[in-house]
Amino acid sequence: MDSVRRQMLRLAALLVIALSATGAAGQAPPSSDMELLNALSAAAPDTPDLGPLGIIPLQRGFNASFMTTSQHDAASEWSWLVTPVIAYRFNRHFSLDASTPLYLYIGIFQNVGTSARPVYNYSIDHALWGDTQLSLRHNWSPRLFDYSGSVSLGVPSGNDARGLGAGQVTYDFNNHFERRFWRLSPEIELGEGNTSTLVDPRIRKSYVSVGPMAHFQAGFGFLLPHGMVLDAQVYEQLPLAKDLVYSTTGKGKKKVTTATNIGPAEDNGLLSSLDIPMSPHLTLSGFYNRSIRDGDDLTGFSITYLLRAVSSEK
Repeated sequence: MDSVRRQMLRLAALLVIALSATGAAGQAPPSSDMELLNALSAAAPDTPDLGPLGIIPLQRGFNASFMTTSQHDAASEWSWLVTPVIAYRFNRHFSLDASTPLYLYIGIFQNVGTSARPVYNYSIDHALWGDTQLSLRHNWSPRLFDYSGSVSLGVPSGNDARGLGAGQVTYDFNNHFERRFWRLSPEIELGEGNTSTLVDPRIRKSYVSVGPMAHFQAGFGFLLPHGMVLDAQVYEQLPLAKDLVYSTTGKGKKKVTTATNIGPAEDNGLLSSLDIPMSPHLTLSGFYNRSIRDGDDLTGFSITYLLRAVSSEK
């Protein structure tokens, strides 16, 4: 674990050096706090993994949103869930948000056999909660790059018997660096935690892994015309210990509750999302995740309603 942490620190240091070397070619930051927040959010939302621009308010104060998502996973087929989110920005640097997904419809593979001789039957379940996520986020924008850090806590409100919760309190630390060039924002993320569900909460995969792990992402955000935002990443989730507890609703190689090696929990692939503002209060989003390691495809779309419209904050 220490060697992985050292590698993460080296990567962060190299990134800062690279950003410093290109500082002269970049744009100067806006002068006011409000312009700075708007520029940061226009290039890439504070929380592209959580949802579209506006979920975290740009000005100091409260916002609430409601997201309805339909997605198809090759492992568990169709699911439909709703996710209410509440958020509060204390100042230009700090914000706090909380969300809890509710699965209105989901296909689940249940073990009707024994742990020694598992037999999985497919069934449809309704009205199942996922784990609650609480996140404290910090934004910092020096001249050379933008930084977003988060500390997330997972509260075990989810139905872990159906593989929708970790069954314990979980955590994640994430560091997001990016450098904006006009509409393009190259970005990299380095994080460490003990669950997969806090890494990319916009994508609800058909499994929950619990145990020490590091996660990495690299890619870009791109601001398209009419306020549309495209985000594309490559990612790696790497377990740091062999005694990884693992639960799943999916089928295939990840049908285990306790792993004796790190293989079943590792994941890597491609992740992308596109946010299309339909009105100041309403955003249509599409997303796609390709797990190269598992050979699994997950695609879907969501509609997000903001109580506090984005246009009223700019």
